[in-house]
Amino acid sequence: MDQLRQFRHFIEQAEQVWTQIASSPRGKPVYTVNGVDYTPLPERYNSKRKISRIFRRYWGIKLTDRMIRNLHLRLIKGKLCVPYRAYPPLPMKVQSLHWKANRPNQKVVTAILSGGSKNMRIEYRLIRSNPTVAFTIMKRTGCDYDLRYRPQAQTTARQPSKRKSKPFQNGRNKLLKPP
Repeated sequence: MDQLRQFRHFIEQAEQVWTQIASSPRGKPVYTVNGVDYTPLPERYNSKRKISRIFRRYWGIKLTDRMIRNLHLRLIKGKLCVPYRAYPPLPMKVQSLHWKANRPNQKVVTAILSGGSKNMRIEYRLIRSNPTVAFTIMKRTGCDYDLRYRPQAQTTARQPSKRKSKPFQNGRNKLLKPP
């Protein structure tokens, strides 16, 4: 039961880290660019590398990249800035937590999160590479409905293929094997 309490605390911290960074620059000067207000981040969050390190304490590489992209960072007057806005209440408080799979280096847990407009059921896949390393959240369900984890917008137009056909070495043709 003690391990379940540790994972509950870990998930709550992981869910709060994006909001802490996004709402940290309150009281700073506001810059307007193309009709959008931006405000600089404090010193401890003033580079993408610093933000990435903070996210990587909890999240895998793909989710970290997605969360950084959803911060909508912009460099203004030599300072890293985020949009100045009020964020809606996001589900961050773990109401209950249940094991779905409990292996030594991989855990799958289902959590009921509250704090938003309604409670959400989220499934987390936590993995660690060896027993001495802390767990990392590699997958999270419900990403489409949360502004922190939204995937990059899919384009409807088909992109041309960047692959080019490579000729065989020395101009030789590939021979078929006989039956």
